[in-house]
Amino acid sequence: MANHTDFLISSNSTRRCRVAIIGGGASGITTAKCLREDNHEPVVFESSDQIGGVWVYKKTRGGTFDTVHLQNSKYSAAFSDYPMPADFNEFPHHTEVLKYLDDYIERFQIRDCFKLNTTVEKIRRKGSLWEVTTSSEFGRITQNFDAIAICSGLYHQPKYPNFPGEDSFDGTIIHSCDYKESSIFAGKNVVVVGNGPSGVDIAAAASYPANNVFWSIRKKKWLIPRYDSVGIPIDFTINRLNQLMPKWLLNMIVKAQIYPLALEHQKCNLLPDFSVLESIPVFNECILKRVRLGAIKPKPNIAGFQGKKVIFEDGTSVKADIVVYATGYHISLPFFDESVAELNEENFQFYKNVFHPEISNCAFIGFVYGNSIFPCSEIQARWFSKVLTGEVSLPSKEKMRVGIQAYKQKNNNFVESGHHFLRVSAFDYIDDIAKEINVHPKLWRHWKIAWHLLTGPLIPTQYRLDGPNRWGGAQEWILKVSKLVQI
Repeated sequence: MANHTDFLISSNSTRRCRVAIIGGGASGITTAKCLREDNHEPVVFESSDQIGGVWVYKKTRGGTFDTVHLQNSKYSAAFSDYPMPADFNEFPHHTEVLKYLDDYIERFQIRDCFKLNTTVEKIRRKGSLWEVTTSSEFGRITQNFDAIAICSGLYHQPKYPNFPGEDSFDGTIIHSCDYKESSIFAGKNVVVVGNGPSGVDIAAAASYPANNVFWSIRKKKWLIPRYDSVGIPIDFTINRLNQLMPKWLLNMIVKAQIYPLALEHQKCNLLPDFSVLESIPVFNECILKRVRLGAIKPKPNIAGFQGKKVIFEDGTSVKADIVVYATGYHISLPFFDESVAELNEENFQFYKNVFHPEISNCAFIGFVYGNSIFPCSEIQARWFSKVLTGEVSLPSKEKMRVGIQAYKQKNNNFVESGHHFLRVSAFDYIDDIAKEINVHPKLWRHWKIAWHLLTGPLIPTQYRLDGPNRWGGAQEWILKVSKLVQI
């Protein structure tokens, strides 16, 4: 790991706010760090007994499961001023991710910000302040805060598809949030529903101990190995140079590069009818191989259940012992007073996915759907902190509403899927917010490493070269990571 200099309090900070942060996962952790960095007073409320959110492995509902690795490499998935250690896997296991988060807390001395086993019951406006009511072993407490950051994430209320006949199914139905390890599939006939990251990982894991695995897919997706054909992490292929290309040219290049992979999809009858650039792919090394070997049998969407049988929309059926719904989650903010703003999946739309036009001293951090969630949450938190200090101003309510509509229009370029309104192209999105706080890398200023910035991997450390809260080790780390591409 590169050496780190102590983070500095921004000399331009003019306003100090007491900020309630709801949720102690990765988004809440980096929000606390960014706020403390700018001399604010963050207080993080976490309902469980452990910091880390979905990266905590536990036997009860929620958290991660045994085979989960980061979808992105440790180089592009880390926070911008704290690279992951050299001895971590290139695509870290969930145990390594949790250790990284804990080390980050220790490194930036923010552990004192966290209130564990503390449930947020209600948040409501009180003049220009926020009134936050919490419950814990110490009882029910109401406190006032200058601002709030909602970092509770997307993974709380599981979404069930409610197929006909499922109540009388003579087997076991679980949601992916209840799945922990593949031993439950030993000798069983298994149906996995869904092909997001969890669905793909569970189907692949189940294919080893299970008797049969049937994989129910509503819409085909691109399934990409984490490494390219020469062993380089696949996210190293994304750089500023290809981001500057005309879309038609980039599409043509990408199509040529993934042609062998497209043939693999075709042989598995899993070839999507849209380009990789129109979607957010799922990363997994073995899923296509397991399908080709017959260990996983793709099926269309479920039509219903009958006794022990699962019936699919093409009229075929299979006998199943276990059905796993990897069908996503509803957005759930039960603590948010509806008198402030009615927030549901139909109107959950914010300016650049962070600010509601009516409530600028409240930020929604981590409510994006795509890859590289750590850097996305971090840049959102940095923006929120600068808005609170007064160093950065938000547009008028009218301009924010126009911006929201423009973003919706742009998002139509993505293929329709779950949480479509929260989908982002990670580094285009981060670039956009980086410009808001003047931390977008200025290539002309860094001409000695300009070529590396253009052709090297798009790592978050680029956003610590310029502007406020720079990191002294940024250039060294960028050069080090760029050299890995040349191996």
